[in-house]
Amino acid sequence: MTDGYEVENNRSMDTPASQKDQMQYEETPPIEPIKEPDVSMFPPPKPSSNAGSIVTVIIVFILLFIVGFWFSGSIRQYVGTFLGKGAVEPTVTLVPTPNISSLVPIPTIEATPAGVWKSYQALNGRTRMAYNGLVIQLPPEVLPPICDGSACGSQGTYLPNGTRFTIALRGTGQVLPDFRGKVISDLGGIPFPLTDAVVDGIAATEYSGTFIGKTVGGYVFTRMRGYMIPITEGVSFEINHFSPSGIVSDFAKDDLVFNEIIQKLQISSGVSEKGGTPFVTPTINAATSSTIPTTGF
Repeated sequence: MTDGYEVENNRSMDTPASQKDQMQYEETPPIEPIKEPDVSMFPPPKPSSNAGSIVTVIIVFILLFIVGFWFSGSIRQYVGTFLGKGAVEPTVTLVPTPNISSLVPIPTIEATPAGVWKSYQALNGRTRMAYNGLVIQLPPEVLPPICDGSACGSQGTYLPNGTRFTIALRGTGQVLPDFRGKVISDLGGIPFPLTDAVVDGIAATEYSGTFIGKTVGGYVFTRMRGYMIPITEGVSFEINHFSPSGIVSDFAKDDLVFNEIIQKLQISSGVSEKGGTPFVTPTINAATSSTIPTTGF
């Protein structure tokens, strides 16, 4: 008890009485920590869709375009009806069209009946003019023979089953030489077996061969058959067909067509009378005489 009294006296001695009256004691309120907001209370914003906005803009644009088109059409119709009232339609005077057929004669073109063979003429290799007195007939599905090369030494086309068909004038005034007095062979000098024949009553020479040869135009063939026919003393006519190597063809079927072509061939000859004896090609020694390649461009 004595110690407590002494302490109280010491405090009274250290602090004046006037200061004791002025001092006021305030209690500081407790400070609570600020709570962070819960993330789950504020969900993240949804990402904006650019594709959806673009589609929306396009749809709006199309709707506006349709509405504008309809609106402009209604205005034009209204304005046209309003302005058209009282308008006088122009008078149209019809002028009769003259009958062209009465002024210019129109040539009549006769169509070739289906199945009828067409007629052609061999050309002079130098003048490109048709040779008179020589008519070839071909099936309607066969294209017309055309010049083989710029020199036009022969003309050719294709028969229905793929073989090459060629014709050529030979001799005086022609690009190719006459066959008479020469060995008939391919370009490489391989001779063809020959047979006497009669074509349209004219003595002729038939040649044929089954071997790999080459024509004047450079075609490689595997089989060929043809005729050399004298027309005048200086001009002869060659006609043949062959199977080009590398091209699918049926030689046997086209050979039947070739036989019909030979039967329909029309030739005016000054060499021998029709119905005479066949023209026999002289036997020539191939080693000492020149050869004559067959056509086939």
